[in-house]
Amino acid sequence: MKSVPVDAEVLVTASSNHRCFELVASRTLPPNASWALCKPVLDNAGTWVEIMGRGVSRAKRMMVKTRRSLRKMVSLRTAHFHAFAGSALLFSSSILVGCGLSVNGVFKTSIAHYRAYGASITQGRTLSNPAKQAYPALVAEFEKVNFVNNALAGDQACDVPTRQIFPNKDSPTAHLHPTYTVLVGTNDVDVKGVGAYEAVFMLCHKALISWLAVPLEYKVLATSNEMKTSGPGSLDTKNNWNAWTTGGPGATVSFTITTRKEGPIYAWPRIDDKNPGTYSYSLDGKVLGAGSTQTTPRISTENFTTDSLGFLRLPVVSAGTHVVEFTQTSEGANGLSILGIGAPAEARADELPTVLVGNITYQLHGGSIGACVISDLPCLRYIQDIEADVNVFSSDGLRVRLFDTRKYMFGTAAEMNDSLHPNALGHIELSQSVEASWRNQ
Repeated sequence: MKSVPVDAEVLVTASSNHRCFELVASRTLPPNASWALCKPVLDNAGTWVEIMGRGVSRAKRMMVKTRRSLRKMVSLRTAHFHAFAGSALLFSSSILVGCGLSVNGVFKTSIAHYRAYGASITQGRTLSNPAKQAYPALVAEFEKVNFVNNALAGDQACDVPTRQIFPNKDSPTAHLHPTYTVLVGTNDVDVKGVGAYEAVFMLCHKALISWLAVPLEYKVLATSNEMKTSGPGSLDTKNNWNAWTTGGPGATVSFTITTRKEGPIYAWPRIDDKNPGTYSYSLDGKVLGAGSTQTTPRISTENFTTDSLGFLRLPVVSAGTHVVEFTQTSEGANGLSILGIGAPAEARADELPTVLVGNITYQLHGGSIGACVISDLPCLRYIQDIEADVNVFSSDGLRVRLFDTRKYMFGTAAEMNDSLHPNALGHIELSQSVEASWRNQ
């Protein structure tokens, strides 16, 4: 047993198979207290851990789940901190080596090894200290990597490219091959519901995942020498899109790509509610299909996004040189706008970014807001969409995997601050869901 000052933070660790998470001024604790919770993460029987601290007026309990879904009880009482778990050690927060932790700052997107995208859950909405308590910060701390959290509250899938990825100039390279987490869909199901809009959600969802999963070296972009144009058009650099936009009927833009392996070709046209442009696209001189810049229904998100990144998956081609051409078929200056194409099968496994894609988190059943507080069926529909998208890219050989939030965070009152947003404990559990997938790299 060891006494500590009221304003001190303590890291508690039982052994190397326990990991430390900070619960700083969480809703379950008094606002002037700082705490740390040591939580088992490996497959073991676990141990009872009791943490006592000053400033707590009465006993408080919270349920903690291990990786094998075992339940541990953590009691928080007055007077002192105690830890009973084998050879438990206590260290002042100024000595972080007690848990082997490193302090990670927020890094520029282009150099961060871990980059988080999402909405208010990823952002840490309702947490008292999101910079430390939100699950991306917990994952980065445990994995000892620098990170950036680019999530924006209220964002839907189509918001993410427009408001998060491209404003931050995120174009991953084979050299750095960062790890990403993408957790979106809650706002799509809450705002748009099931039905026709699911196709728009999946289009943007596939577009953002594929853009992050294919390294720059295996893309041919509108700014490259392998891009050729005919007819009117210009390079649209707004929002860092760098997309070639045609300006008249019959105008074309073509991309030449040389592949060393058999595999599909991806293309990233833009989609725009305000542009009625149409186009056809061909591969090696053979017309494959037609496209529209507008989606049905329209993008029109709650955060006022009306244009985003689209996605096409062209058929599997043999190794060699191929030409993909887009031709404007609509009248007037409203044409197609395209960023480029890519060959997902080209990169070696050690060059690929890793994209960990989360499913829809549980909502608090019986809560006041949210599409799934009464019935989980709408969320399950979107989860099917998310899993289908992940399967497409993993089947193409990309490092895209699901992290299943629902195996770790159950949306109970003990885990939630409101109907939609997990509390500090819920974020610990979300971080565990990420790590379970991260460790399969």
